[in-house]
Amino acid sequence: MADFSYSTPRNKSHNKGPVTGPITRADHRETAENYSGELFRHGVYRVAVCRDGIQWLFQRQRPQFPAGGAAWDTLGYCVSKSGLTRLVRAHIGCNITELDVLSAHFQRRCCDE
Repeated sequence: MADFSYSTPRNKSHNKGPVTGPITRADHRETAENYSGELFRHGVYRVAVCRDGIQWLFQRQRPQFPAGGAAWDTLGYCVSKSGLTRLVRAHIGCNITELDVLSAHFQRRCCDE
């Protein structure tokens, strides 16, 4: 009978990246530490694209707990750069340069992408 157990891979080298160590998969959950829609971080804050691709999210990281790891709380949703800038300024107290690369209004993704 063949062994179909997949709990321990025989070739352990595919679990590591070339230089960075363990490979982490992107997550589709907006509150996840490795959310695939993340654009950039600034300390405990980050800006991401919502999973539906219709707006930006401004999020703050919760404290990390050993059992659950870090999670992110959404502080606001914005479709304009000016709205996102006001939200960032209200929470951080200053402007951040990473916002400069964003367009004036959120560009919704096409359904085919």
